[in-house]
Amino acid sequence: MSYCVNCGVELEKASRACPLCDTPVINPREKTVSEEKPAYPEKLTIPKSTNNLYLCFVFSLMILIPNLVVIIINAVFFDNPVIKYVVGGFALAWLWFLFPLLWKKPIPAVLVAIDFVALIAYFYLFRFGGDDTGWVYSVAIPIVIFLWAVVNAFLFWLRKKRSKSAIAVAVLAAINIMTFVSEITMSVFFAKKLQIVVSLVMTACCISLMVFFIVLDKSKRMKAWLEKKFFI
Repeated sequence: MSYCVNCGVELEKASRACPLCDTPVINPREKTVSEEKPAYPEKLTIPKSTNNLYLCFVFSLMILIPNLVVIIINAVFFDNPVIKYVVGGFALAWLWFLFPLLWKKPIPAVLVAIDFVALIAYFYLFRFGGDDTGWVYSVAIPIVIFLWAVVNAFLFWLRKKRSKSAIAVAVLAAINIMTFVSEITMSVFFAKKLQIVVSLVMTACCISLMVFFIVLDKSKRMKAWLEKKFFI
């Protein structure tokens, strides 16, 4: 005859818990079987490098197959020279977004250099296709080189840990600088005179946002309110 150690009620032989107070019934003479670990994990975890290779393979096929079909159809029926710009654009997109997935430890400065060299090569397609009127050397390449320098300076600046507000200010400053460089370069080439209109509007917008982020970086109270309100 067994009794509950908590409330003293009489228990049946097969009871696993007290019917009155739900206290577990433990028989010290009964051997408990420990749960064995499964021979294989219940959840399959794919390494990040393998997952990146798989994504690169799938998206590369998605880009390659339609382009091959378009190239064959164009060669057989149309012979349209515009096709090289389309295929070149897809190749440039693959190099920008999928090529980094093949690197186990990507080096940002090297990837940026490769991307900008590929961009300049893409612009040369227009020159070799007979569509160049001088803008490749006078507009495209100077802007690309300056953008490459700005991006490298930003990557070098990011080597130290920066706050989100400081990064936002730096990005806005870089966008403002690139707007001035682009507008000055294009206005001198196409209009044959210096015109600055869009850049001034962009400057006003950027400065107002930069002031906001600077104040936000200094004000802990405002930062805490934004984090609580918008979960950032």
